[in-house]
Amino acid sequence: MPAWLLAFRASFTFLTRIPVGGFPYPAKTWEWISIWFPLVGALLGGLQALIWLGLDGHSEPTRAIIVVIFGVMISGAFHEDGLSDSVDALGGAYEREGVLRILKDSRIGAFGALALVLILALKISLLVDLGTWAPFGLVLGQSLSRALPVIQLGFQPYARRDDPTSKSRDVARSGGIQAFIAGLWVILLLGAAYLYGASWEALVGACGAMLFVGVLFGGYVQRRVGGLTGDFMGALQQLSEVGILFALVSA
Repeated sequence: MPAWLLAFRASFTFLTRIPVGGFPYPAKTWEWISIWFPLVGALLGGLQALIWLGLDGHSEPTRAIIVVIFGVMISGAFHEDGLSDSVDALGGAYEREGVLRILKDSRIGAFGALALVLILALKISLLVDLGTWAPFGLVLGQSLSRALPVIQLGFQPYARRDDPTSKSRDVARSGGIQAFIAGLWVILLLGAAYLYGASWEALVGACGAMLFVGVLFGGYVQRRVGGLTGDFMGALQQLSEVGILFALVSA
């Protein structure tokens, strides 16, 4: 099986707790897992959407809390952990070495804890605001937000490329080709959303949210540490997800 196709299965191993088997994968496989991240996100968002619809009859806050809990559980809080570590490191150190040292610390600090509480509360609130459009927001938010870190790696270096202890060094092999494919996924997903009935204002707003997060946060970590890390990519996903939901609510 070609490495890029086998990478589809491996992408679930990397991003989720779903037991798909197949491990260990050939080394070449990891170079291509990132091209499937938007599709994996769409499938996870689809599962959340089904849960939302299955909870018909319950209040929207209850449905929102349950689907967010499910998202955290099925991903193993993978991206949320990246966000909390990023906020702890960027808020707790000034120099590059200090930031990278805190990123390696598995303990959570006050900055990271606050970031988690606020981001989860904001997700729940935005899903409630979306109401009947929440299933649509779940699919689009989960998919597009996972495309952004891949696209970002096409423009920014990975700060820990030579660190053998880095958990995301395999994804760091992503480059221009993977970023281009992730961009194609974005176009395909936006096209499907438009056919589904989404307004062009909502879709433009979602793209604007991705661009805003990518430029602002990407530029900030570039200045602070000289590139991306796995934790920063998790933060990119979380920040862009709430940005996309916010854009959909505002449209």
